[in-house]
Amino acid sequence: MDDIIKLRHELHSNPELSGNERSTAKRVVEFLSKYKPDELYTDIAGSGIAAVYNGKVSGATLLFRCDMDALPIQESSDISYCSKSKGIAHLCGHDGHMAMISGLAKKLHEKPISKGRIILFYQPEEENGRGAKKAIEELSKLKLTPDCAFAIHNMPKYPFGSIILGKYTFSAASRGMIIKLAGKNAHAAYPENGINPSGAVAEIIQTLNGAKYTKFFKGFILATIVHVRVGEIAFGTSPGYAEVMATLRAFNNVDMQKLSDYAVSSAKTIAAKYGLTIDIQFTDEFPATACNPELTHTIENIAKQQQREVIYIDEPNRWSEDFAYFTSAIPSVIFGLGVGENHPDLHTNDYDFPDEVIPYGVDIMEGIARHFQS
Repeated sequence: MDDIIKLRHELHSNPELSGNERSTAKRVVEFLSKYKPDELYTDIAGSGIAAVYNGKVSGATLLFRCDMDALPIQESSDISYCSKSKGIAHLCGHDGHMAMISGLAKKLHEKPISKGRIILFYQPEEENGRGAKKAIEELSKLKLTPDCAFAIHNMPKYPFGSIILGKYTFSAASRGMIIKLAGKNAHAAYPENGINPSGAVAEIIQTLNGAKYTKFFKGFILATIVHVRVGEIAFGTSPGYAEVMATLRAFNNVDMQKLSDYAVSSAKTIAAKYGLTIDIQFTDEFPATACNPELTHTIENIAKQQQREVIYIDEPNRWSEDFAYFTSAIPSVIFGLGVGENHPDLHTNDYDFPDEVIPYGVDIMEGIARHFQS
């Protein structure tokens, strides 16, 4: 595993944000050249890579997906291979996900499959929710649409090496909401001559924060205010423009649509009350990740055969995954790999993917791949 760990450290030291994964792709392609896929496709949905291993006879096509992008967060770790890019770091473990998929490439090279196809797919733009949707379209054009797809995500706070499954939704739906309010500037000494949006902003924030207490929804929902701007910093001016940004979240797609509709109608009503014009946009949209039950139990059985602890989560993870576009399109499962109860959490400054868990991830994915050979 030394070469796999070396690859992860290189990827960790050189992180790239969503849509800019070109150097990451170059490093991966160079690594894969040692393990000779039968077909290699690059520049998929941006910088995506598909390494294909073919069996000698026809059979199912399986896709194993990993994500490539890093986060716009400063790393605080003092590890020797820490990020060289200020304010950018692999603090979600995508470097580890790529390393595990690359470890699977090594296994498939050393012991080729007998039938079907296995596609190892390195996907760009996971963090902004754009990559999977574009990738599915481009994989179809390349005649690489799989019969089923799998993804693995490292999960702190769970026992090391354990397998975490949803029953059967693994992670929540989410979308970013941007509310723009326009009124009229005035001198701060004569605010009555303008239309200041601050009152509407305050009411919109209260309404969104209180959405979780309404009775419109069947399951968990949440609206989180992430950014507010009212005018410019000018003490002589009563502002005429404001923005409110929020992340909407729900455990199922029906509630997500209800929450979106509620947020839009409420914001429009409040804007009209204050005499403001309003523009609303949505971004970073992730459906709920509803996994295939049969494949979920297949992974459970394989994990138990490997004497791994299997944990079914009581409710979906609150965070979102753009692998949801795969689970919506074809039979698919995303599952968790425990990296330790005391490991720093995802998206925190001191997080680092543990190298020691790489073989556990490779083994479970190889087990899935070999299962479909029988």
